Amino acid sequence: MIHETGDVEGAERYWSDLLEADASQFPRTTLKKHNPKTTRRNVGEDYRGCLVIGVLPSAELYRRIEGWWYGIVGAAAPVTDSGNRT
Repeated sequence: MIHETGDVEGAERYWSDLLEADASQFPRTTLKKHNPKTTRRNVGEDYRGCLVIGVLPSAELYRRIEGWWYGIVGAAAPVTDSGNRT
């Protein structure tokens, strides 16, 4: 997904190189319509859009990811107002 004013071919090359995958394996790039009311900060020559990864429906995978998330959140100690961990 990339803004319609972005470098689509450059973004496709970037993600293909980064993932070491052939660009033909990716679905067609989705273009986001320009909204003049939005102030975008992520602009310039190094803007590469977002890589969107689709996963087939899988309850097992969902539960595994949910378990990882609960493990991460549960292991994180709360931070007090003074910025110290309890």
